[in-house]
Amino acid sequence: MLKAGVAKVDVTPPVGARMAGFAGRVFPALAVHDPLWAKAIVFDNGRSRVAMVGMDLIGISEKSVAAVREQVASSPGLAPEAVMISGSHTHSGPAFYDEDRFTELEETYWAALPEKLASAVTEAAGSLAPVRVGVASGWSAIGINRREVTPEGTVILGRNHFGRFDPEVGVVRFERTDGTPLAAMVNYACHAVCLMADNYLISADYPGFAMHAIEERLPGAMGLFFQGACGNVNPREAAVDHGLMSGGGFAIAAHAGEALAREAVRTWQKAVPGEAATVGSTSRRISLPTNRARALKNAEAALERAQRVAGQPVPECNPYSTWYDPPSVERAQKRVERLTAQGEAPVECEIQALTVGPVSFVAWPGEVFCDFGHEVKQRAPLRPTYTIGYANGSIGYVPVPEAFEEGGYEAEVAAHLADDAGLVLVEESLSLLEFLKN
Repeated sequence: MLKAGVAKVDVTPPVGARMAGFAGRVFPALAVHDPLWAKAIVFDNGRSRVAMVGMDLIGISEKSVAAVREQVASSPGLAPEAVMISGSHTHSGPAFYDEDRFTELEETYWAALPEKLASAVTEAAGSLAPVRVGVASGWSAIGINRREVTPEGTVILGRNHFGRFDPEVGVVRFERTDGTPLAAMVNYACHAVCLMADNYLISADYPGFAMHAIEERLPGAMGLFFQGACGNVNPREAAVDHGLMSGGGFAIAAHAGEALAREAVRTWQKAVPGEAATVGSTSRRISLPTNRARALKNAEAALERAQRVAGQPVPECNPYSTWYDPPSVERAQKRVERLTAQGEAPVECEIQALTVGPVSFVAWPGEVFCDFGHEVKQRAPLRPTYTIGYANGSIGYVPVPEAFEEGGYEAEVAAHLADDAGLVLVEESLSLLEFLKN
């Protein structure tokens, strides 16, 4: 018999913490529009136990994941590879990338987070009760491929109406044996950026609106959102070019969330619950091939630019910026030295596969292009399989091979990866699913 339990914990950062995801912000968080939650669901079939945590955060570091796993290790049957933690990738939550630049406020917040997440897992494990589970897929077009090609041939963050996006809305229905709802798990691939760089209010963005609407429509159910492979997908109605050309807004986030919730509830109703009680998990550390020579070339060009403007008046670095700084010869030189020392060392990361009842998941620690998510879904030996991004760490963008030739933001950020890194990720993930199946 399959048992499940749920719990949630408030992970809203304090006002004054810097915000995640956009370089153009000039203030920290000024207020809280809606709270951020971490929601845990634990499964147990008497032989195996699995925990999944979905957070209203941009992501999580490997260090924090390890801390959570260590704290819940005392739970019977809950092995480290059986704990999955992912972020919705909201860009209106707290920044976590540059730990060496954290303010005291931010250090305190992130230091306390693992204990909060562990407490949610523990509470969920303590409320296990028999459940039935059903799974079904719906369709939504709130996302759109964001790699727009301009008439000049430049790839910008816009709307590519001819590019691939993933319209699948994966819904897993958990209900108690008396038929009352326990949890609605929703998987969809779309950046949580309805709110752009001009927003200074803490918010879960459209996933938060969606889960709130689902919980209103399904009384008693906890709505859990798990972001998909959305590296090249943005909300269709959101601003373009990271808000530099147009702004976002809460009305857009609410509209997208409502659309997703409406389809998720419709899909819930056709997900017929059954008695399947499979619970399993496995993980593997893999090595992704790199092209650090390409990244080194870009770093050397950045060093040359910094040297050209050295000594000229430059704007002072904004103290609230999360990842933008004016050209610095010292910083550019350190990047060149770091890449030179790394040689062609691979990028190592954890991938994870989970199965619960009739559904399986693959968890990836990065911003994987939707093309790869779609391929894994189509070729998976366990069906259906949904892909989860921003899980158990952060390795940045993983573009398709042709994106490196086309250029654009994602390819520039991921210049250190080899063109076939994503292909390796796919094959390793399929291998992991095959291992889990057997």
